[in-house]
Amino acid sequence: MPAPETLAAVLIGAGAALAAIRWLVMRRDLRTAALALLTLASGALLYLTLFPPMLPLGGERLIIATAETPATTKAGVGERLIALPEAPPISGAERVPDLATALRRHPRGSALTILGRGLTSRDREQAAGLPTRFTPLPAPRGLVRLDPPADTPAGAVFVLGGAAHGLAGGWAELLDPSGARVDRRVIGDDGGFTLGAAARAPGLTLFTLRLRSNDGSTVSETPVPLRTLAEPEPVRLLLIGAPSPENKYLRRWAEDAGLDVAISLAAGGGVDLGDGGARLDPGALAKADVVIIDDSALGGGTRAALARAVAGGLGVVVRMTGPATGAARQNWRALGIDVGGGGDAVPLALAPLAEDAETLAVRRGPAAGEVPASLNTLEDPMPDLARFAVRGGGDFVPALRDAEGAVLAGWQQRGQGRAGLWAVAGSFALVLGGQQERYYQWWSTMVSAVARPTRAFRAETAPLVMTGERTALCGLTGAPRVRAPDGRETALAIDPRAGPRGCAAYWPERTGVHTIIQPGEQGERTWDFAVVPAQRFGAMRAAQTGEATARWAATQRSGTATSAQDTERRGPAWPWLLGWLAASSALWLAERRWRISPA
Repeated sequence: MPAPETLAAVLIGAGAALAAIRWLVMRRDLRTAALALLTLASGALLYLTLFPPMLPLGGERLIIATAETPATTKAGVGERLIALPEAPPISGAERVPDLATALRRHPRGSALTILGRGLTSRDREQAAGLPTRFTPLPAPRGLVRLDPPADTPAGAVFVLGGAAHGLAGGWAELLDPSGARVDRRVIGDDGGFTLGAAARAPGLTLFTLRLRSNDGSTVSETPVPLRTLAEPEPVRLLLIGAPSPENKYLRRWAEDAGLDVAISLAAGGGVDLGDGGARLDPGALAKADVVIIDDSALGGGTRAALARAVAGGLGVVVRMTGPATGAARQNWRALGIDVGGGGDAVPLALAPLAEDAETLAVRRGPAAGEVPASLNTLEDPMPDLARFAVRGGGDFVPALRDAEGAVLAGWQQRGQGRAGLWAVAGSFALVLGGQQERYYQWWSTMVSAVARPTRAFRAETAPLVMTGERTALCGLTGAPRVRAPDGRETALAIDPRAGPRGCAAYWPERTGVHTIIQPGEQGERTWDFAVVPAQRFGAMRAAQTGEATARWAATQRSGTATSAQDTERRGPAWPWLLGWLAASSALWLAERRWRISPA
């Protein structure tokens, strides 16, 4: 359907044209020509009365210069050039400390145009109330995204990911605190990469992410903080099942990892080959953190006791010893594990242990002197493993996947605890095949995922905390404070709007380890976090600033798509109405006076 303006123009124009033609057909002299012109003028004035012309709004367009705005930028007619603190020196620009100040000084501004890299978080916190135009600059060459590793238990493998711009075909390398390379990956065509290594000593450490171009030259070296967690007390593990190679190596792993292990291995006929300390009564389950149990040991009484303990916070891992049956899946559902399939065993795809032999040696650490150098090398064949093809629902969280993304183990939440399922058939073959590190890593990851949560003080901090940037510290109560590396302490004010999360804002000024001090009834508790230099993340911050500013600009009033409608409005109709009345009156009087008749 045509717009009202178009329809009115067609109807009024056609009527005026037909009336003018009628005058000219009746008689061709100066008086008739004047009447025809008055008819056309009356039609045009009627249209302008109904739809007055668009007029620009009062005020001027504010040109906001940010980082990397060209120094030669000039303001045009009807524009005012304003430079934020990040902008370079620009002749004729008005310097302001932030965008809010610019808007207060120029309340009649009609629109915004943002130049350069974009607005920092300081200026994106509130709406400008004006239509905004912003075109992000191309991403700089280097690291543009970093997904830091999560807090990792000692002995487990951590993973970090990221993306680099303009370095496709180059290399991403991960260096440990000593400078030794522990992983290396080719940067993909999309710029993405993933790296990993083993977390060793508990505490905060700084790894280094090095990016190289395809000619081998170093483009950037970026610090990556890693928190390696140490359990305040050994995890209390109950190992329940039957004598088998899997339980033999599980016991060895648990003892090597420093877990407090109690074992019950029923050999039949009332014979128990365990240590006699593993019981599934309510008292023992209340003290345990994790239970690893063979699926064949899930009897009715055992299942009910475990279900109650899981709801109270216990972690349980059910180890599949054979293909799943309908009865087995029903037993799992009683614990809170709702999965399908599992009746077929399919090959498991293993990723290489490392990129090269050097990286593998660093990951494994120093070997015993009697171990030959030719044993368990990178060239050794991969062990043949199988997995039971289970299908988890939406609440099933994968804890382990193989190289093709298939689920090897996962868990579901039940009450305050977690129930997990181990779907690898004969994973002990990893140890026999020289991949003890992978076997230990798998079980460490799974047990860490389901173990009863610790009650120790643990604050919530951002994965990357940079100097000079505001960060939120959560999980706080009372009157917490932060101690900087130089010993200076800063009191934190908890934001009441954060509710039970207990969050406070903090602006770190120095790099290094900062300590949150949380007073309590049992004394002060502490939590450390690392602050890294912001200048080492220049490319990433520039890319993120552009993306965030583009999203912010799109949410401003009317946005860029309708900015023309917001910077213009229709003028008053009354002058055109008076003109139309005058033209129509003149036309009526002239017609009556001259009384033109057909020739």
